[in-house]
Amino acid sequence: MPLVSSTIETVPGRVALQWSLPAPADRVWWGLTDPEALPQWMGSVTSGKFAVGSVVTVEHAKNYSCISEVLDCEPQALLAMTWKFPDEPLSYLRIELTADENSTRLALTHDALGDEAAGYLPGWQTHLLYLEGLLLGRPRPMADFWQVYGKLDDAEAVQT
Repeated sequence: MPLVSSTIETVPGRVALQWSLPAPADRVWWGLTDPEALPQWMGSVTSGKFAVGSVVTVEHAKNYSCISEVLDCEPQALLAMTWKFPDEPLSYLRIELTADENSTRLALTHDALGDEAAGYLPGWQTHLLYLEGLLLGRPRPMADFWQVYGKLDDAEAVQT
């Protein structure tokens, strides 16, 4: 697994992951922001674009969307935005990319999750597994997402 490290800081409700992806930064950026790529690992963009000040809506399931304001956007390097589902508090997502020789290191920090942090760690691990599959040309079936999430969530529970 390309997971380099992961932590949950429960007091501030932060999830942090570092992931080594087997692709150059421009390809990872495509996976993170392209409306054709996103449905294969995250959800469908229904409005907005990834540019500072834009509001992006991503439908994760039928009639269940996350609305984000893009706070910072440096192609192939940084994406920072708010994160708001209808039934959760506003939180903040930051993804930084660093090119390595044959791969890209992705550092993800998701802040202000409160009690939701424990569920977000296996969620982000699952999403990044799916992103990795897409980048390798072997997309995972989205129909299996919650089964994969469940296995990662169970593994996390055993470790804590």
